[in-house]
Amino acid sequence: MALRSILTAIGTLAALSGAAAPVSAAPETMVYTGAACNGREKLPRFESVIGRPVEGYVEFLSYGTWPEFSSSLGYSLSCWRDTPYRLVLSIPMLAVGGDMKKAAQGEYDQYYQGVADQLVKAGQSKAYLRIGWEFNGNWYIWKASKDPEAWIATFRRIAKIFKSTPGSDFQIVWNPNHGRQAIAPDKVWPGDDVVDVIGTDLYNRSYSASDTTPALRWKRQLTEPNGLNWLVKFATAHNKPIALPEWGTGTAKDGSGQPDDPDFIRNVAAWIAANNVVFQAYWDYPAPDYRGLISTGAQPNALAAFKEVFGTPPSAAGQ
Repeated sequence: MALRSILTAIGTLAALSGAAAPVSAAPETMVYTGAACNGREKLPRFESVIGRPVEGYVEFLSYGTWPEFSSSLGYSLSCWRDTPYRLVLSIPMLAVGGDMKKAAQGEYDQYYQGVADQLVKAGQSKAYLRIGWEFNGNWYIWKASKDPEAWIATFRRIAKIFKSTPGSDFQIVWNPNHGRQAIAPDKVWPGDDVVDVIGTDLYNRSYSASDTTPALRWKRQLTEPNGLNWLVKFATAHNKPIALPEWGTGTAKDGSGQPDDPDFIRNVAAWIAANNVVFQAYWDYPAPDYRGLISTGAQPNALAAFKEVFGTPPSAAGQ
């Protein structure tokens, strides 16, 4: 069944999740299929197996050095030239060796501005920008727990650079990771004036012996600290729409993954339909830490569920 039709059967879920009123338009379906030209090559396979085109793709800037930060975007944009897809761009707040206090003081403004200018020139002036994504974890060099005040100041500075770029209509995404992490995300909220969308990255994992069924795992994903219930409540309080810039089911290097889980796919779809979600992006990629790939048939039940709930384009969903 199409995503919109799920709305007729989600009363119980909506009550459990603290769901806000759904938006009238179906959210955009995006996907990550790999970096730059590799992702461009693999995206048609994903579209083919789900039976419809997607609206956009996820990309990541490099952060090994500042020159790599700048050049990686140019290379990626060249791969996706003359395609209709909207970009969801993951923007590091620092390059390796960078300092958050210096970033907050404007030391690296030229690099952020350069990215903004490239995007506008390439026709991606409406891109979603995930500035410092998964900042509440401890695995990225821009982790917010190291210096919360400098992190907030840097986020605000970067967002304002992008927003003030001539010809731009960027959507700034504040994007913590799902669940309990190194810092509570609300401790580093940068302000309503610099955020357009609130997102979270959601992967089907379990670290608990009590998560013995898909239903129990989903309940935990809703109710745990900084879980989906928190996301809805926080976004509603700030009058912001929601996004899932990364989500998937599959196997994980640490053994926490839950492969080929159609219930997870359907639960996510119902939750999306019940809430003010503007886009969702499936992780169709065999990353070393999480293999969410469904387009190869490696997870046939999950793929069938995805086609069932997301296989109808937004323009046809209400017909």
